[in-house]
Amino acid sequence: MVQRCAWANTGGQLLRDYHDHEWGKKVKDERLIFELLSLEIMQAGLNWELVLKKREAFKVAFDNFEITKVAAYDAAKVEELCQNPAIIRNKRKIRAIITNAQAITTLHLAGTTLNKLLWQLADNRTVINNWEHAEQVPAKTLFSKRVALELQQKGFKFVGPTIVYSFLQAVGIINDHLSYCSFKY
Repeated sequence: MVQRCAWANTGGQLLRDYHDHEWGKKVKDERLIFELLSLEIMQAGLNWELVLKKREAFKVAFDNFEITKVAAYDAAKVEELCQNPAIIRNKRKIRAIITNAQAITTLHLAGTTLNKLLWQLADNRTVINNWEHAEQVPAKTLFSKRVALELQQKGFKFVGPTIVYSFLQAVGIINDHLSYCSFKY
């Protein structure tokens, strides 16, 4: 019998599929890392399942999260996005996504990637926690605070320690599948 982390059973199939096939899996693709960071930003204060339901609309609205395209968005594009009823129309979040694409572009120009930066901060190891209960999983840690500070110093926006913790879980740097979860490893 398949056992899942408790949160994965709080919604529909979309949430279960995300848990089973994406969450906690190592992501190395820079575009997908940017997409997941952007989705985490959009999720702040909202429900993750809502964001997943709008994921395809986000991909269309944000040019499939192609970093160079998003980095070049101007004020007119921000206004267009703010009028798009298919996505979450929070201007602060939209601007942060654009700023983050620009920060990633700056990393690329410096000869590195967001992927490399994140894994270096994690000493090139996945943080594997062995929580037994959902209540044990923290919203943020000293590690997520350190990563958030590093990202902020590199020009990233809307990357506080709580969003960063969720993001690190999403890209597989932190594995917080509960100890009984069939998808732990």
